[in-house]
Amino acid sequence: MPNVTIDWNVGRTQEQKEKIAKIIEDALVNVGKAPRENVKITFKDNPVK
Repeated sequence: MPNVTIDWNVGRTQEQKEKIAKIIEDALVNVGKAPRENVKITFKDNPVK
């Protein structure tokens, strides 16, 4: 079960996150042969210091 955490600064839109998640998910499914339902992608939006 692939778990991907993207740890970055705040400022991305929901649309940007969805596009990034789709690209990563597709790569894990198509290249890594992971079942799509097992892929978990988490975004951690950290405040800018």
